[in-house]
Amino acid sequence: METIKNKFLSISVKNHGAELCSLKSLQNKKEYLWQANPKYWGKHAPILFPFVGRLKDGEFTFNGKSYKMTKHGFARDFDFQLLKKEDKRLEYFLKSSERTLEMYPFNFELYVIYELKDKKLNTIYKVKNNDTKAMYFSIGAHPAFNCNIAEGDKYIEFEYEETLYSYIVNLDNGLIKNKRKAITENKKRFLLTYDLFEEDALVFDEIRSASVCITDNKTNEKVKVTIKGFPYLGIWTPKAPFLCIEPWYGIADMVDSNKRLEDKKGIQILDVGKTFECNYEIEIVN
Repeated sequence: METIKNKFLSISVKNHGAELCSLKSLQNKKEYLWQANPKYWGKHAPILFPFVGRLKDGEFTFNGKSYKMTKHGFARDFDFQLLKKEDKRLEYFLKSSERTLEMYPFNFELYVIYELKDKKLNTIYKVKNNDTKAMYFSIGAHPAFNCNIAEGDKYIEFEYEETLYSYIVNLDNGLIKNKRKAITENKKRFLLTYDLFEEDALVFDEIRSASVCITDNKTNEKVKVTIKGFPYLGIWTPKAPFLCIEPWYGIADMVDSNKRLEDKKGIQILDVGKTFECNYEIEIVN
């Protein structure tokens, strides 16, 4: 476990999965990240790579061969190497191995960087294609924030007015149906209720806003997550006292998926020797 801090925030990260496991305000001594109570969900903020969500029948095909893959990929289950530790920065590293190649036929390097900047935590993902062929992958974040929706007066708030239709998740297999449900129309925010999550996560695309907040209407405190550039956004709670805000470069398989990696909805393609980079920020606004 590694811990870094500045005047405003303290974070802790473990080598296993390079997972963020604490995000504390040093001003009010409050822990903002879910503390992985296994009664509800035993994780904090797993990194989703090389897939986001479930694959149809838990497998994909590439070049005529079938590969088994667990939900959200394998990165969260591996120990990362700590490359650098500085006062306000941590850098972690995972590379392909015989074990990963059995599940995923690409040579890669994955870098995860955490940086503290005033009241913001910036998380950077870098994916390098070390293979001799184009690489197909998805990557996403899954941070869970302490948020008791049952108390009421908790809202999702966007930067701009949004008209949002969520993909619908098939509860039997975790795949995405070819239909959507309306969540809000031309509004900047909507009230959080557990009823919204009767069909698992809310999954959005084509969001105009560069950020989304969990807003406490009583205290006006906000947890702000930047999502600029991410094509998908997941919002999820399993009727528990936390809420996940999940920016994704990828999505679970559709119910009618043909399992071919090249045809997978939302898949990213990285040319030989190239590096993909994205980032998102968490800011405590109070």
